Amino acid sequence: MPSDLIAAIDQTAANTLLGAAESALGTLSKSGSGSLGPLGASWSASGSFTGGTVALSPPDTIAIDGLEIDYSLSLTLSIDLSFLDIHIQICIPTPFGDFCLPPINIDFPTISVTVPFSSSATLSADFGLDVHLTAGTWFVDAVIQSITQLDLGAAAVLLLTAIGAAISVALLAIPFIGLVLSLAVAFITAAFGLADVTGLLGPIVSAFVSGLTFNLYQQPQNFQVLPAAPPYNPAVMVTLAAVAAGVQASGKNELVLSVDI
Repeated sequence: MPSDLIAAIDQTAANTLLGAAESALGTLSKSGSGSLGPLGASWSASGSFTGGTVALSPPDTIAIDGLEIDYSLSLTLSIDLSFLDIHIQICIPTPFGDFCLPPINIDFPTISVTVPFSSSATLSADFGLDVHLTAGTWFVDAVIQSITQLDLGAAAVLLLTAIGAAISVALLAIPFIGLVLSLAVAFITAAFGLADVTGLLGPIVSAFVSGLTFNLYQQPQNFQVLPAAPPYNPAVMVTLAAVAAGVQASGKNELVLSVDI
């Protein structure tokens, strides 16, 4: 049986719809923890999506290419400086026995270094359609199914540089560190490399992408309809009994919404 109402949009209109969905989604917040080489790491980040080009593919795939995520990251590293601890005692032999100076004991703490960082990444992904009735409202969502490409750009290199600079600044505030500052910075930064930073940054960006959902359409299941022109009859309550969505090819690929009332 044919649907009571059918609406369709082409790829041009779908791109406009994507822009509106990105604005409605707004800024997302995520947090987590991981490691950077031997260092413990925790992070919090915010991100938002912009751009992207839509390609519709039957029966229900919405491919988005060039989707950009702009993110700001606060990365906190835990660094154990005990490898710098100094425990020495100088003794001078004399005919009357050793003459020892008081021991020198310097214990260095575990410090937290916060690294603020902002960048962007570009991805291409396939989305599927999810139609559901929730709390009396019909929703048509595009839900990510798979990522076909993720490009972090130069972010890993820039973050590696920012981490080294933040560690140097943090160490300057520690008493007695000046004696071994260059050694400490060299030792710590040698403990991780570009691959480790990429391995940390990839999951952070992926946290925003996992389960990514764009709302394309929503409509209360029950709503009033008024005549558009005279004669004006009383308002009629309409109930949307069923809603379906899919991508259909009819000369050109279109996103089609079918409604039963």
